[in-house]
Amino acid sequence: MTVLYTDVVSRSTTWNFAKLLLRWKGSLWKVIWAELVLWLLIYTLVSLMYRLLLNCDQREQFENFVKFWSQYTGESFVPLTFILGFFVSLVVDRWWSMYQCMGSTETVATLVASYIEGSDEETITVKRNIIRYMVLTQAMMYLKISFGVRKCYPNLEALRNAGLINEIELKTMEETDSPNSKHWMPIYWSMSLIKQAKRDGKIESDSDSFVVDLYARLREYKNNLSNVNSYMCVPIPLAYTQVVFLAVRLYFLIALFANQYLNFNNTVGGVDLCPRNLTATSSSSSSNKAPEFEVRFGVDLFFPFATVVQFFFYVGWVKVAESLFNPFGGDDDDFEVVELLAKNLQNGLLIVDGAFNKTPAQIRDPYSKTGSDAPFPPTKHRSFLDVPITAIKRGVNRIQDTAVNQFHEVKNSRHLSLHPSQPKLTTEIS
Repeated sequence: MTVLYTDVVSRSTTWNFAKLLLRWKGSLWKVIWAELVLWLLIYTLVSLMYRLLLNCDQREQFENFVKFWSQYTGESFVPLTFILGFFVSLVVDRWWSMYQCMGSTETVATLVASYIEGSDEETITVKRNIIRYMVLTQAMMYLKISFGVRKCYPNLEALRNAGLINEIELKTMEETDSPNSKHWMPIYWSMSLIKQAKRDGKIESDSDSFVVDLYARLREYKNNLSNVNSYMCVPIPLAYTQVVFLAVRLYFLIALFANQYLNFNNTVGGVDLCPRNLTATSSSSSSNKAPEFEVRFGVDLFFPFATVVQFFFYVGWVKVAESLFNPFGGDDDDFEVVELLAKNLQNGLLIVDGAFNKTPAQIRDPYSKTGSDAPFPPTKHRSFLDVPITAIKRGVNRIQDTAVNQFHEVKNSRHLSLHPSQPKLTTEIS
């Protein structure tokens, strides 16, 4: 089932996208957790063996083995970024092309309801059968390539039980001798019904373009389904898929040893496991170790943090391609083909059976001639602080008025203290 999450990121904020990391279904964590746990388990076992089980000579041989393979973990050895980038781009383009060719009956159903006139039982049956034949063609095509369709409708008998084909049609199809799939037959039946409707006057006699248009739509519908079948029957060359699969897995197989943290001090818990002549050891180590190994293994971190980050990106990247390689399988993000068949049948029958002569009575719209009073509010411009400019102006005016009032109050109080009121002076004189 396709995982929907676009509503969560309705606004492009960091927090909205960060919440996606907490999703499980269809997430990066779900597709890589098993391989990551297995890789970490083997890495830990190798590390414990090196630190606790090997003797001094074996430890030295293991360290030389790690030094040897560490030079084959960079991009210069296997260009994973280039290999994965090209492969994922190819798979995504192929996946999107298949999605665009899956087929819908709504366009043809709208034209059938408009072109074929009549509300009698015979005409309604003809229009409904055209839509049913389209869905039957789609079901027969996906029966070969879709895991979900094969699970629900494993054969034509199951399609008969579902009502997509009746006994007479099934017998006619079985009587046709062909070593290949017969998904073209329902489309031929649809075209025959359209031609018969033209002869019976159910389509305007002077409008041959209606028949031509319907034929073109049915042909386009069938060609799209054939394109999907071609994508599945002629996949990306197997050798290239094997190259990508092996490149990523072998890279991390080598990393199991090449990215081990080496304990050159040979101490565990403060105990020297391999007491040697320090002078000889230092001289041999300085002559045998390249500068990059000294820097690389200078800190003993035990846990391979950097390699795990690489695992997230490289294995996650190839898992995306592997899940999109066959979008008609059983992964979380695969196409819902069974639901598509049900939707095409339901919407198509509803349109051809309920749209004829159902146009509502026409009255004028309530807007002015220019439509300037349409109920669409203008877009509000906001400042960089996401606060309306009018609100800022009101706030500034309110602060300004408060400051002016306080100034006048202070000024009046000073005036009264320096110049007492006149009645008080008159009383003192008297």
